[in-house]
Amino acid sequence: MGECVTEQSLNYAVFSLLGEWLKRPCYDFTVEPLCGDASGRLYHRIRFDKGSCILMTVAYTKPGEFGRGDSWADFLVMQKTLANLGLRVPAVFHIDHQERRALLEDLGNETLFARIEKTPEKKIPLLRAALDLLITWQRTMWARKRFDTPADGRSFTRSLFIEEFRHFYEYMIEKRVYHPSWRNLWPKLERRFIRISRELSHSPYLVAHRDFQSKNLMWTKRGIFIIDFQDALQAPIMYDLVALLRDSYVSLTEDEMLHLLDHYWKYNEVAREVLADKEKFYRLFFLQTIQRKMKDAGRFMYLHQVKGKQWFLPFVRPTLFMVRDALCRLEMEEMLDLLAPFIPEFGEVSS
Repeated sequence: MGECVTEQSLNYAVFSLLGEWLKRPCYDFTVEPLCGDASGRLYHRIRFDKGSCILMTVAYTKPGEFGRGDSWADFLVMQKTLANLGLRVPAVFHIDHQERRALLEDLGNETLFARIEKTPEKKIPLLRAALDLLITWQRTMWARKRFDTPADGRSFTRSLFIEEFRHFYEYMIEKRVYHPSWRNLWPKLERRFIRISRELSHSPYLVAHRDFQSKNLMWTKRGIFIIDFQDALQAPIMYDLVALLRDSYVSLTEDEMLHLLDHYWKYNEVAREVLADKEKFYRLFFLQTIQRKMKDAGRFMYLHQVKGKQWFLPFVRPTLFMVRDALCRLEMEEMLDLLAPFIPEFGEVSS
């Protein structure tokens, strides 16, 4: 998408969008490209005489991959819904449906991830603040009266869980390991993946952000804002909690993780109501960790191999350590034994 947009055409698009939004011509502006990370969206910061905003341009991608819909239309509907529910999301100032462009509120450059890197001594208070925001999200989804968003029309099914497990297998083993032979491995793994998917699909569901992690949370003076919510769907209540507390970009010690899990359980009455007991809560958390972090590891390899985004590679190793840890906690060493010959990280010592 970006290669087809010349500087001249981009400047003209910005001039038109600003003029339509401000109701007057705006000739003095600058356009600064921003990193779009792994998404199919381009971002630019627009500075003009009255301030700044963010230009979001969304490429058309065929809906359906991993249960996703149209990221343009779904972003706009979910933004309006979340804002109306009182959740902190960027405001939308102006929309060009034909070009799939929108002017958004400028929330600055500091993600929660960047804030933690900048002030590591405040990591736990920062994560507690993010955790409180997740609890607010879940309370809001539990108490709302309308169920007509794109997220209400799709959910994590067993087949979708298996699709993500298969993604892990394809990019972490088939397209990565050449010896020993992996030819008969998938049927053995699939049986175990089906059991995990069945248990997760029987757990309580709630609308989940789907990627509630430190790079999708913006740190501002007004609090933490949520971005990249267009892929929201019905998912196990543990899903977003795993995304946040087993974040590939932010490492936690054992004590830190357990402290945050206890904080979530203590202050989230919705989770206590639907899960009933703490033992079940812990089991589902680590079961969801296996599924989610396998998918993440496979995705990082895919982004490297297929998209050429090598900056995701350093996060493969810590992600696999999280998988190993969860397998051991749930006494699933037989799956670890199956995978260890093909994934050398499972034999390493985590740092």
